[in-house]
Amino acid sequence: MNVRATALLALFALAACGGGGASGPAVGTVPAGPNTSALTIGMVDGQLQMSGDTVTAVTLGIDKVEVVGNGSQPAVVTTYSTPNTVNLLSLTSAASPLTFTGTIPAGTYSQIRLLLDTATTTITYTDSGGASHTVPLSVPSATNGNGNGLGSASSADGGDGPGTAGVKVNVDLNAQSGGSYGFILDFNAGQSIVLTGSGAFMMKPVIVATAQSQAGSLSGTVKNTSSAAVQGAEVEALQGGTVVNAGVTDASGSFTINALPAGSYTLAVLNSYTTAGGQSLTAKGCTITAPATTCPVQVNVSGSVTVTANQTTQVPAITD
Repeated sequence: MNVRATALLALFALAACGGGGASGPAVGTVPAGPNTSALTIGMVDGQLQMSGDTVTAVTLGIDKVEVVGNGSQPAVVTTYSTPNTVNLLSLTSAASPLTFTGTIPAGTYSQIRLLLDTATTTITYTDSGGASHTVPLSVPSATNGNGNGLGSASSADGGDGPGTAGVKVNVDLNAQSGGSYGFILDFNAGQSIVLTGSGAFMMKPVIVATAQSQAGSLSGTVKNTSSAAVQGAEVEALQGGTVVNAGVTDASGSFTINALPAGSYTLAVLNSYTTAGGQSLTAKGCTITAPATTCPVQVNVSGSVTVTANQTTQVPAITD
């Protein structure tokens, strides 16, 4: 198995004025007032590949979305009187992310935090016999990866008390009074969910984020030499040999990689890999060339592709 060497994706704030690197407000923000800033957080996800069972839903029960300051109390962006239940697997379109908007006090913030209701945070899967099950999705307090691995910017905590859990991603946000800011978060369920036993699942959050003004996506298909779909392969977007983010191919061989800062990337396809959450997976349908008896672990795609902010770039078909 190939455990990927990756690096922490730097996060940049989007500001309407002063030091934020953008000249206009974030899309969909609410107006900022005196001593406050407007913040928009969009959340997307990609395909999920698991060994054995077929996962049909990864449901988060979201109680609250907030930003955590350096040495200050968290500032609430959005809160719900009852949990807002969201199936991550339905958030596959970068053009229509799940969006949280609100105003926060001007200041410096280092994390975006989702407070989850553990009773409504579940996973639904179909077993080998065709029966559907919905079971709890546990969220243990943990920090993923090492100091520079994909997901090392993400962590989980014990929440705000019994029945809750916190999921966090590091950011660098210096919110100025009257400014508007935006982030796109790729929740990466395929990297985050771990099968811990028969019908038991755990989430070790692997969230990638980038500024709304800079974020773009890649999409494409992976097929074998007979033009049949390759399912469950991981497609990585790299810069200078460092993985920025990744996506997983579905049953038709299609993949999407979200939350990529605009720029040039090379691509690699992994047929055997270990997710950042620790799950070992193998693709189906990849090409086996004699005398080999298994697929190559990694296929490097020739050339490069360019990501454009606020657009999805279609990648030429990849042969695996």
